[in-house]
Amino acid sequence: WYGFNCGSTLGLSTMERGMMAAQVAMNTTIAGATGGLVVFCLRLAMTKKYDIGGFCNGILAGLVSITAPCGNVECGSAFGIAILGGLLYQGTSSLLRKIKVDDPIDAFAVHGACGAWGTFAAALFDWDEGFDHYHGWSGFSCVTEDDGACLKNVGGDGIAANLAQIVTIALWVAVWSALVFAPLRVVGFLRASDDVQEAGFDTVKHSPSKAYTVDTPKGPETMSA
Repeated sequence: WYGFNCGSTLGLSTMERGMMAAQVAMNTTIAGATGGLVVFCLRLAMTKKYDIGGFCNGILAGLVSITAPCGNVECGSAFGIAILGGLLYQGTSSLLRKIKVDDPIDAFAVHGACGAWGTFAAALFDWDEGFDHYHGWSGFSCVTEDDGACLKNVGGDGIAANLAQIVTIALWVAVWSALVFAPLRVVGFLRASDDVQEAGFDTVKHSPSKAYTVDTPKGPETMSA
């Protein structure tokens, strides 16, 4: 994540680019750590158990949430974005289970829900004061007019543009997913048979038949002093 977030500065040849990479790295670190802790604490409160898988997905939720705005928000905003990203991830994950959508690794909750949130947050938390100016991809510099002056009253345009991106991407994915998966469902290839699911894909389809092998120790289970 440091590679493609910090790498998106596209160079370190100037002081400004170096400072931008540092800002991006700090935002990325804060968001990942915050998202992980938010989900970890939520799962602990919900299940009374330490959920390491949830902790890892919470880290991913924070990282996904900060990817779009990593170069145009302050560190405090990155913290808040990750908190909301962690909450959104957990809410989406619980909702999918409730409506019986099969997403065993929470891919949509992490990348879909938090990705959309991060895109919106990039405009909402843009680090200019209020909505008078807008930075976006320009980093430390505001979006300017032809004469070099900052464009004014364009914060709302930035939010509208990012919302349009979210809707457009969602529609694009929905249409192409339907074109691919609907025919598979019609011919019966979308879902594995009950027998295959009961035995497990590793056993039926894969070689070796087990992803992990745990050797059971031989001999008595207890030892005497």
